[in-house]
Amino acid sequence: MNSLTRLIGYSLLLLLVFLAATVGAQSWLRRQTHRLRAEAIDSRRAQFEAVLSAVPRPPDKWDDAYLRQLGEMLGVTVTLQVGDATLPSRDAGLLYFEREIGHGAAPPRMARVAFLAPPTSRLLATYQQVTVGLMLFGGILLVAGAFFAMLNWRVADSGGTSPPMHARSRAEMGSLEHLARTSVARGEQLDLERDGRRLAEQDALLKQQLLNQSLEGKIRLGNDLHDGIIQSLYASGLTIESARALARTDPAEADRHLAQCLQHLNATIRDVRNYITGLAPESLRRAGFAQAIESHITELGAGRNLRFDLKFDDEAIARLTPAQTTEALQVAREAISNALRHGGASFVTVRLHQSDREVGLLVQDNGVGFDPASLEKSGHGLGNMQTRASRIGASVRVESQPGSGTRVILTLPLLNQPV
Repeated sequence: MNSLTRLIGYSLLLLLVFLAATVGAQSWLRRQTHRLRAEAIDSRRAQFEAVLSAVPRPPDKWDDAYLRQLGEMLGVTVTLQVGDATLPSRDAGLLYFEREIGHGAAPPRMARVAFLAPPTSRLLATYQQVTVGLMLFGGILLVAGAFFAMLNWRVADSGGTSPPMHARSRAEMGSLEHLARTSVARGEQLDLERDGRRLAEQDALLKQQLLNQSLEGKIRLGNDLHDGIIQSLYASGLTIESARALARTDPAEADRHLAQCLQHLNATIRDVRNYITGLAPESLRRAGFAQAIESHITELGAGRNLRFDLKFDDEAIARLTPAQTTEALQVAREAISNALRHGGASFVTVRLHQSDREVGLLVQDNGVGFDPASLEKSGHGLGNMQTRASRIGASVRVESQPGSGTRVILTLPLLNQPV
């Protein structure tokens, strides 16, 4: 067996290993896709049940306006089937779940809730298609390699002359060099795709958390309005009715009732103003930023003896754009996680403040620290932080020494100027 035949045999062996790994990746991606779709459906189903409990309506009152209201609150499309009527055909690009409305009602009613699949699920589906393409390409290469190996073996058996030794050596070295370069390029591409997928998953998770918080806030606001302000107005109405009844028989008592009603109405007006102030976009953004940081700290510090010092400038948060707020949250979460997981810190300081032209975010810990020169190999996630900062035109700096803790400083330009 000559050198060319051996090289083709080695190449076929590598192709077989590649195809086996591709088949395994395809199976894993399929399972992950099914799992993510099931989790998305379960999450939407729970949100749908929460909204139904907050804004209930009898089954026979489910009109088009009510269906649109449910869809706008959840960001979905709700359709209703009554009796034997058929629902619209399903769209392959959407996820669905169905719920019976009014058990035992006549005629029976079934609601279908449709929504877009999460970005991570669609990304995994794309990876599945790419994997199938790679499997087909590998299969073609395998067949072609086997054909050329068989052809070369027959030529060698028929007495064909072999090329000079140095020519064969150069050809083998050139093939190995090409194979090595191809392997390195594929490895770098896979690393980039893996980092991009992780960033996309983190963004999707944060957006889902913010959506859940927004939905919970709407439900809580509805309950507060019903139990507080509406009940106060109802009580004031009763007081006015009693004053009207006493106006002719006991004017003094009627006047006292009206004065009491006026006090209740003024208190209700103050409550309404407080609700309006709390619903302003700047207030929501400030509460969302601080709540997200505190929620992340609570999750990481469960059962551990940790201390945190948090100070946020509300005006600085209000001047950040939504994109800057999202990326700043992710950088802060990454820095806090690194401080606890890699640095072993017991005290973490988080600051957000502004100057004339920029907003600064500081995350400082008392951990073991590290050598910044070896940061690319230490797994502290600086690459992710740099990527997020570049998206919004910001800059990130890491300062650390072994035994002296770590400082992560994110500087964001001010794009929202005060009115």
